[in-house]
Amino acid sequence: MKRLFFFIVFSLSLTLNAQLTKGNWLVGGSGEYTSQNFNNDNGDSYKREYITIKPSIGYFLKDKFALGSALRFEKLDIHKVYGIGLFTRYYFLKTDKPFNLFAQLHYDYAHTVSDIVSNSDNSENSSLYGARFGQVTFFNSVVGIEFALVYERGNLSSSDSNTFKAVLGFQIHLEK
Repeated sequence: MKRLFFFIVFSLSLTLNAQLTKGNWLVGGSGEYTSQNFNNDNGDSYKREYITIKPSIGYFLKDKFALGSALRFEKLDIHKVYGIGLFTRYYFLKTDKPFNLFAQLHYDYAHTVSDIVSNSDNSENSSLYGARFGQVTFFNSVVGIEFALVYERGNLSSSDSNTFKAVLGFQIHLEK
């Protein structure tokens, strides 16, 4: 029985390497939910919630290095954000590992629409750029889940912002 268990574990471990090689595709994305409580100068408190979803697709130009594009959908209080962006991603460990570390740089061009009805234009364009560092754990040679820390800077919703957050992502690595 012990030998059967070790054989199964060994067999599964052989298939846990991801397709991080030149010519393969990376399809997936990430999402987040944020809830923040604020107190203003008058002593009043309020809550700010937003949801972000970023589906993405990339192509491995060389082993462990992908270039890709992402969409951005965000619901922030009274604002909706729609965007498109570019990213580069590099994996640090060997391609045959069941987990890997990565770094990603991105730039997003976003269009924000406000739900407030006024006589002036209720939309604006923004630029956001940032870095993402994280770990991906592969369930098999194709599917991985990732946890990352993200720093993002930009001018979203008429104000400059510096954001540091944790995100959860899901990736599918497709062979040529």
